[in-house]
Parts: sequence; C-alpha cells; structure tokens
Amino acid sequence: MTSPVPSPQLVDAICALLPVVLKREVTGADADTALLDALGLNSTTGLELVLELEERLGLEISVEDLGRDDFTTVGSLAAYVAGNLLADA
Repeated sequence: MTSPVPSPQLVDAICALLPVVLKREVTGADADTALLDALGLNSTTGLELVLELEERLGLEISVEDLGRDDFTTVGSLAAYVAGNLLADA
C-alpha cells in the first residue's frame, strides 16, 4: 500500500501551525522539515499539532495508528493526515 501524496495545502497548513504549537518562530519549514530532530517536536506538541490541524481545517483525523514515524517530517505527517481522515458522522 502506497502512502497518499500530501497536498501542498496540507503541508502549508501544518507549517503555519508549527509556530502556534511550538510557541516560537519557525521559518522556512517545508515538506522536508524534520519535526522531531530539527524542531524538537515531542509527543505532546505532536498531538497538539494534529488537534489544531483538525480545528483549523474542519477535519477529523484518526489518531489510532499515528506513530512516531509519522512525525519524521512535515511531509510524512501530511501524508498520514491525508490517508487517515474520518468521514463526517
């Protein structure tokens, strides 16, 4: 099974939320930006990022299978989100 290709809008939305979640300026973030290594994202801020993304975009994202690997880069998180959207109830 191949990972869905994240939309540029999803990558942009995640990048826009990074300063909000990390409570500091984040410049030059893109799909290849390492969330854990370069930005110091942890499990708490990672979950906060997903929750903020749901709220901003009006989406419901399944976090059941969300793992550390999904937070490797902005692009890997965007791909996870694109492949794990829940249908509106």
